[in-house]
Amino acid sequence: MSTPTLPFDWEVKFTRRRGSIALQVHPDRVRVLAPKGTAQREIRQLLLQRRDWLEAALLKHQQYPSQTKCYQDGESWLIEGRPHRLELELDLTADSQASPNVRRLDQRLILQLSPAQDGPEQRAQALRGWYQQQAEAHWPERIDHWVTITGLEPSSLKIRPYKSRWGSCTQDGRISLNTLLVMAPPEVLDYVIIHELCHLRHLNHSQAYWDLVARFCDQPKQYRQWLRRHSEQLRF
Repeated sequence: MSTPTLPFDWEVKFTRRRGSIALQVHPDRVRVLAPKGTAQREIRQLLLQRRDWLEAALLKHQQYPSQTKCYQDGESWLIEGRPHRLELELDLTADSQASPNVRRLDQRLILQLSPAQDGPEQRAQALRGWYQQQAEAHWPERIDHWVTITGLEPSSLKIRPYKSRWGSCTQDGRISLNTLLVMAPPEVLDYVIIHELCHLRHLNHSQAYWDLVARFCDQPKQYRQWLRRHSEQLRF
């Protein structure tokens, strides 16, 4: 679907999501994820408002195509906003069925495997599992920290990798966070947590919602910009 007022192709996918509209930038088009019943006029208005950012994102896709992780020795992986060098260690004495082991040491992310367990899929599973473990181990404490400060408490927390969103909040108070935020600086993670907690009171992006966010986060725009600038680096 396209419109004369926008210099790029775009399409709409209606979903069961509630609240805000999400935008996905692909190399050749923009995809709009909108709640069922959203008016075309509202969608066009949002695209026009975000036109400059969308054009810049499309240009970035063309200039710097997405690079899939190869899980190779020497590859750079972000942890809490800082690059870490991936180092592969083959443990020749390990049992052939031994599970891979991942540990963080200084500015290195060390992946230890037995020769029998070494392969692209095994490396991928081990690293993704490590990031998931980090999130599950540390994020509930951050949620509790901000619940105490904001007075806003979710009914549940779900952590998993998402392709198109950093977090979400449902009408019944369930909050989801993207595992990939382990790669972001702690203050960016805190912003996303605050962002979703504030949706417990305002399930929209109204001025009242942003005023509430501003009570607990002094630089929300800066953190949103960080996520936009580094979105291509935050991937498995």
